Amino acid sequence: MKSHEIDYRIFGDDMQVVEIELDPGETVIAEAGAMNWMGEGIGFEARMGDGSRQTSGIFD
Repeated sequence: MKSHEIDYRIFGDDMQVVEIELDPGETVIAEAGAMNWMGEGIGFEARMGDGSRQTSGIFD
């Protein structure tokens, strides 16, 4: 799977926030507790594991 350039902006100095712009069908994988907000039309799904396999679960 190949990726293209990520659209992002960094806000702040001491307490930084990264805003990522997703194209249709794109996915972001982040560590637990890292997401602050999401815009309208964005879905959220929590999964166990490192995100490398979409169908893996806690016992994979």
